[in-house]
This record gives sequence, C-alpha cells and structure tokens, in this order.
Amino acid sequence: MNERDRPHVLVVDDREEMATVIADALVDHGYVAFAARSGREALEMLQSERVDAVVTDLTMPQVDGLEVLRVSQRLDPSRPVILMTGFGAMGSALQAFEVGAYQYLLKPFRMDTLATVLRNALARG
Repeated sequence: MNERDRPHVLVVDDREEMATVIADALVDHGYVAFAARSGREALEMLQSERVDAVVTDLTMPQVDGLEVLRVSQRLDPSRPVILMTGFGAMGSALQAFEVGAYQYLLKPFRMDTLATVLRNALARG
C-alpha cells in the first residue's frame, strides 16, 4: 500500500519526544504519522495537511487538546480524535466526549491499544 492509500494521523503532544515516539510507532503499524509539538502547531497542520485522524494530548499550554478537538470537529466532523492524558480526570473525559472525542486513553498505554483504537475509529467513518 502506498503512502497515499494509508491513513494520515496527526500526533500532538507538547513533549516533543513523546509525539515523535508515538508517530514512529504508528508508522510501524502502517499509518502515515506526523507529529506536532504544540496545540497551536496542530491547528496549523489541520488546515494545511491531509489528516484522517488526530491523537492529541489533553493537557498542553496555550492550546489544549480540547481546543484541538473542537477545531478538528469544526473542519471535519467525521475525523476521529483520540485524546490521551496522564491525568485521568473523569470530568475532562466527559467533556471530551461531549465535544466529540472518539476515545480517551490514559498514559501510559500500549501502542497496540492505540493502533486498534485508530483502526476501529477509521473503519467507522
């Protein structure tokens, strides 16, 4: 399968190493994945790049994951957005689902789990 036919996933985390590790692991699972180091960078990429799905950290300075989710939903309501966080607050999970998140993952998680969630999210579209 060539790059054009594979799903394109935007990974957003203000910890650059984390974003890169997740993006690289998704490439190993057959995705075209690229990393944004901030919510602000993610908003720019959502408007300039092909993005079939988003995996974003919830807690980031300036532009957080909920704002990335809101903008993604406004630009393409069918695009799945998966939020990840190290802070398992039930209120933020409920808010994420109200805004339209497909799934909410607590860090640390297994990359196989993320790959399965992504595959299911993209299959429903």
